[in-house]
Amino acid sequence: MGLVTLLDERSQWFRASEMLKLRDTPREIAFCAHAVHQSDLFIVKDSFMDPRFGTNPLVTVEPAIRFYAGITLETSEGHPLGTLSVIDTMPRILTAEQQLTLQVLGRQIVARFERRMQAKALEQALVEKERAQAGLRASEELFRAFMNASPFLSYIKDAAGRLLFYNKSFAQRFGVSEYAWLGRSDEQLWSRQLTKSVRTHDLEVMAGGRIVETEEQIRDTDGTISFLRSFKFPCHDSAGNMLLAGVAVDISEEAAHKAELERYHRELEEANDQLRRLAVTDELTGLKNRRAFEERLVMEFSMARRRKRDLAVLLLDVDNFKQINDRWGHAAGDDVLRRLGAILRTTVRLPDLPARYGGEEFAVLLPESGEESAMGLARRVMQRVATEDWENEPVTVSIGMAATNASMENGFELVELADDALYAAKRAGKNRVMTHSD
Repeated sequence: MGLVTLLDERSQWFRASEMLKLRDTPREIAFCAHAVHQSDLFIVKDSFMDPRFGTNPLVTVEPAIRFYAGITLETSEGHPLGTLSVIDTMPRILTAEQQLTLQVLGRQIVARFERRMQAKALEQALVEKERAQAGLRASEELFRAFMNASPFLSYIKDAAGRLLFYNKSFAQRFGVSEYAWLGRSDEQLWSRQLTKSVRTHDLEVMAGGRIVETEEQIRDTDGTISFLRSFKFPCHDSAGNMLLAGVAVDISEEAAHKAELERYHRELEEANDQLRRLAVTDELTGLKNRRAFEERLVMEFSMARRRKRDLAVLLLDVDNFKQINDRWGHAAGDDVLRRLGAILRTTVRLPDLPARYGGEEFAVLLPESGEESAMGLARRVMQRVATEDWENEPVTVSIGMAATNASMENGFELVELADDALYAAKRAGKNRVMTHSD
């Protein structure tokens, strides 16, 4: 079941839901009240096993939530609004692809929230502008002062499409003086194709007699393309003649953000299609296999370079693994590998990719992690291995780490550097972490 909830001081409000018929619940029992304090996905795999929720009425009675995963819906200024979440009446585990998809959907919802709030702000500004115009008709000078102080592009045309007025923002946008275009028609200002489109739309607005919202592309004086959200509406002068008025605001940044989200979604879908064509899981450990790791490595390296983000790799090798097999048998060796896979899976972050690289060797891909962050994860893995209750004898691992630098041409160089560091750790006595820079 999917939910979009908003939070206030006392309650959580269900603003959109699939299958769940609730309106609001007290904040103190809300799973979402925990999720908004997390910087990443908040996941409860089994509420019965979680002391925070075992007696929660949302768990013990309807809707009997057993599984919850939520991502904070946060404005571009960092203010949390609520959550996008998925719940179920049975325990679940989300795949990495599902987690990424939930994050992408969360960003899309926030983008829609912000676009809607901007539209509301524009509508409110338009109402206030119309009220002000009613009181300023007697004073042309005061009217111009008001309009020129506005951050919106504003203009008025007559029924034939000739400009009767435009404000300073409009003049600056098109690189003209405040009076140079007065009296000019669409045919005198724009290309034939654009003139036809603009004129057709203007006539529809005047015939419809109501405010019409549209998004337009314009070419600035420097040749760049800008995106405007425009509100056009009919009005009348003192003689009763039909006029067309319009206000517009620049939404180029929002359009670029939307395009980036769409491009990222396409990249994710393309990557998922490629991964689905491969056998991506190591049967013994349940981790991704080497082919899946290298496929993801190519994608993450490309994205890290394009977005100027950090990327790091850990290579882990079980110390004296052959002796374990020889002394206790291959079944014992397989158990060591399975348990090490479980340690990696439960220690890494959600965006990280742990994989069995081959034999007793494992690899971890760490997007948006530099050397310091990667070393922190390596130390946590070493600590988990050291405190694990191993079946036959203590197990140790050696770890090599490398992070990207400006001279690297592909992700496989990153793996080679981590491999060099791993062998240096082996030569230095095993049971340790070494970085390539060391």
